[in-house]
Amino acid sequence: MLTVEDCRRKAREWLCAANEATDPNTAASSRRLSDTWTALALQIEHDPCSRQQPPTAVTRPVDLAEPRKIGNTDTVQAADVLRERLQLSDFSMDEPPDSTSGS
Repeated sequence: MLTVEDCRRKAREWLCAANEATDPNTAASSRRLSDTWTALALQIEHDPCSRQQPPTAVTRPVDLAEPRKIGNTDTVQAADVLRERLQLSDFSMDEPPDSTSGS
């Protein structure tokens, strides 16, 4: 989120660029940009909605603070449970289910 300080810094940068420009069109464009950043700074400064409180720290439950490391054994056990619950324990991954059995 842009702050008043950010906008004022940008306005100063564009004003410096305008003062250093040798081309009158470039200088005029840089001054307009400086004016625009200044206007935005004033708008943010006077807008009550832009004055936000600093964000509060979000705390996570201890069990979510660090990702759980899943080893190969856990993955195999989870797959076995899923196959059992989905009644897929009779099927092999290499062979499609028998389509001749009654459903």
